[in-house]
Amino acid sequence: MAMFSPEDCIGIPATDYLLDLGFNCEHVSEYFGDEILDEEILSNDGHPGHSDMLAEMMEHSETCIRWYLDQHHITFHWSSAEILSVSDDFPKKIFSTIKDFLDEETNITYISDQQLLDIQQEIDDDDD
Repeated sequence: MAMFSPEDCIGIPATDYLLDLGFNCEHVSEYFGDEILDEEILSNDGHPGHSDMLAEMMEHSETCIRWYLDQHHITFHWSSAEILSVSDDFPKKIFSTIKDFLDEETNITYISDQQLLDIQQEIDDDDD
């Protein structure tokens, strides 16, 4: 996952926020072409149309980061952080907060659970 880091896509605060909520992420390839892809042709490398359809898919696919938790999911275009899809039942408060993280004009300070643990450890170390 390091090659397509979620932090490089949506930033460290938004990544920490989703991780703290229990979301997992994966990189996925999304097809954005105009042609309708035939899964049977794509899965059969002996089919005469396989090479052309595979080339179409590869040329018009882009890497995305998909975050998911139970039935909730949200997908971002990796290079632009544009929200491409979101499940119908995605919690409105989480969605709104994510949009705020992505809005350059909104200034959100977020301290993750890990950062809180690190701060507490520093305080404990200073007390010793």
